[in-house]
Amino acid sequence: MRERREVSKEAARRFLVLRQSFLGYKGKKGTLEAVRNLQCVQRDPISVVHRNQHLVLHSRVVDYRPSYVEELLYRDRLLFEYWCNEKSIVPIEDFPFFRYRMKNPSEFYSPFYERIKRRREKLKDYIALVLSEIRERGPLSSKELEQKHGTRRRLMTRVLNLLWDFGELMIHHVEGNRRYYDLTDRVVPLSVREKTPSRDEYEEFLIRKYMKAYGFVDTRNWRFGWLPYNASERKKVVQKMVEDGKLFPVRIEGVKHEYYVLREHLSLLENSDSPIEEKVHFVAPLDNLLWNRKMVSEIFDFDYAWEVYKVPEKRIYGYYVMPILFGKRFVGRLDPKLDRRNKRMIINSIWLEEEDLQKSSFISEFAKTFQRFLKFHDVSQFRIQKTKPKHLKTELMRAYVS
Repeated sequence: MRERREVSKEAARRFLVLRQSFLGYKGKKGTLEAVRNLQCVQRDPISVVHRNQHLVLHSRVVDYRPSYVEELLYRDRLLFEYWCNEKSIVPIEDFPFFRYRMKNPSEFYSPFYERIKRRREKLKDYIALVLSEIRERGPLSSKELEQKHGTRRRLMTRVLNLLWDFGELMIHHVEGNRRYYDLTDRVVPLSVREKTPSRDEYEEFLIRKYMKAYGFVDTRNWRFGWLPYNASERKKVVQKMVEDGKLFPVRIEGVKHEYYVLREHLSLLENSDSPIEEKVHFVAPLDNLLWNRKMVSEIFDFDYAWEVYKVPEKRIYGYYVMPILFGKRFVGRLDPKLDRRNKRMIINSIWLEEEDLQKSSFISEFAKTFQRFLKFHDVSQFRIQKTKPKHLKTELMRAYVS
């Protein structure tokens, strides 16, 4: 086995935060580079504030606008949407590798379409209809298909999603919440889609992509490689990569479990001179840094659960609670809600876990981040319902005004 690296928790935190490149990019070009660095950005339809993909990129791109990623997806075709860490935004150069999954859907689990996949034979007439309509009329949504053929929109949506899952259709553009689909051959250039890798090539690519995205590799993680591996298979993959010198074991001070890191990430992990600015970031619930909640708990000593699916009486911090990152440590939680009708941001609660933060630069940095957060949502009015500690509200208001 390769020599194990031993690092402090501080070094491990620094490495994970630096890998995320918070506010490290600018403009639409920077948005593309941010997605490439992150490997993929998870999409989510919940819009309590901006949707998850926009919150993630807002935290990386200093002047981020939602139009940047929309143009990169639907006009420039430099990004596309497919399964990665759930439904994700992925760089277009990765498309050839995903062709294997698209052409072999029975080998992979699709969270929302498993029952539909099994019914493909029964749906063959609808599938043929949808493909024919799109081939003749161009990009269509379920609404147009329903209106012309009198078929339930839900069924048309399922068929469109199934064909997207199989790679026969791609998302051409979006209008509001409505997705328009077109034939993959008309959306993705031939030079990008002509090659289909083997199963081994696809798995090797996806495993490395996963490892780059997560920073530290955890063999306990059921998402390992975004592939259906069991615990034994995960360990075999890691062992082989360690033997080949592609992966190195890492022991983190105070953490029992052994993590691993890619060879190309070693210099960043071991460079203790890499500075971390004491900036505040509101981290999206499905942000890449939070994907492995167990790792966050062990390395950052911060327990986080997204409470959006909990019944109200079982929520502790709030419906859409966002962790607050200060430098290289998580220091609290924010539960925001955008009141779109009145163009106002409602902060249901702010919870701090460290009392002495109020004596540091945290308050002024929080106010700067909060102001940027409001501007991103195009609002100037806000209301803070409650804070912990209680007098935090007064200090935050004073800092914001000044």
